[in-house]
Amino acid sequence: METGCAVFFGANLTGFKNLSGFNKGEQYMRKHFLKILIITLSLLLNSTLASAFDLFNPDRGKPPPPPPKPTTSTFKKPTKPKTKLINPFKARVSKKTSRQKHKPKKLPPQKDFVLQGTSRFGSRRAAVLKGPNNKSFIQYFENNTRTPLKGFEEYYLVSVQAREVQIEYPADFPCHKDKPKKGLRCDKIANGKTVAILNLKRNEALPPPKASPKKTAKKSKVDEQKKRKELYKNFKKRVIKDEDVPAGMRVVRTPFGDRLVPLK
Repeated sequence: METGCAVFFGANLTGFKNLSGFNKGEQYMRKHFLKILIITLSLLLNSTLASAFDLFNPDRGKPPPPPPKPTTSTFKKPTKPKTKLINPFKARVSKKTSRQKHKPKKLPPQKDFVLQGTSRFGSRRAAVLKGPNNKSFIQYFENNTRTPLKGFEEYYLVSVQAREVQIEYPADFPCHKDKPKKGLRCDKIANGKTVAILNLKRNEALPPPKASPKKTAKKSKVDEQKKRKELYKNFKKRVIKDEDVPAGMRVVRTPFGDRLVPLK
C-alpha cells in the first residue's frame, strides 16, 4: 500500500512540476492542497495498520508459519495380493503325497526265535531253537554254510557260535524289534534283509541231562557215608577193661563199644 501511495504522489508531483504559467497563489494553494491530501492518506494508512494489530491475539509475537512444502507426487509400486489363487488339482496331489510321506509303513508281525543251546560234534554244529509256536527243535548247520530252517520258509541259519546264532529273515517279514528278555537283537544286512542275533539266556537254556543209574547209585552211597560220619562225629566208643568187670558180669564187645551183661 505504501508503494502505491508513493507512486501516486510521485506521479502527481511530476505533473505539478511540469505545469507552467500558473501564478504563485495558485501554486501555493496547490501545495497546501497536496499537504492536506498527504496527511489524510497517511492517517488512513495508519488507521488500517492499527486495525490489523490485535492486542489479544494469542499468536502475536510468534514467527510467521513456514510456507507449505511443495507436494511431490510419489509413485507407489503396485503391491502383490496376499491371497494367491490355488490350483485345486495341485493341492489335491500335494495332500496325497504329504499323507503318504507322513504315514509310516505298517510292518508285518515279527516271528521270534529263542536260542536254547548250541552243540558241536567234531566239525558239525547244531543249534537248539524254540520257534514262534513255542516248540523246540534241533537245527544242524549243514557244511557250516547258510542252511534253511525246517518248517520256516525263507528263514535261514547263517551262523552258529558258542552261545550265539544268527538267523536271516525274509525281506517281506523283517526283524525290526529287539527282544532283550529273549536274547534277540535285530541287525540289517545287504539286499534289504535283516538277521536276528540270538544269545543264550540262562532262563531259556535247556536243563542238564539226567545222570545214569550207576552214577546215581554211587552218589547215593557216598552221600550215606557222609551222613553217618556227620551223625557219629561226636560218638565215643566205650572200652571196658577186664579188671574192671565186676563179679557175676561179663563183657560184650561190639563195634559201638563194650557193655556188661550178667552171667547166666
